[in-house]
Amino acid sequence: MVPPVAVSPVIKTARWSFLLIGMFYGKQRYDYLKPRAEKERLVEEAEKKIREEQEKIAKALAEASEDTILK
Repeated sequence: MVPPVAVSPVIKTARWSFLLIGMFYGKQRYDYLKPRAEKERLVEEAEKKIREEQEKIAKALAEASEDTILK
């Protein structure tokens, strides 16, 4: 087996720098997107409640119309 080659200090420094910059950017991006996602989640919950209520009403109307047809 061939012994490992020594990596240039410039390359090592660049890799570590990009890693730290990426971590910093990721944290900033997460902090920026988190409130938006929370707002979207609240809107979706409200829409889901409305949709469920509409489904209940439609089901009740369908049952009522079936009852009148059967009579």
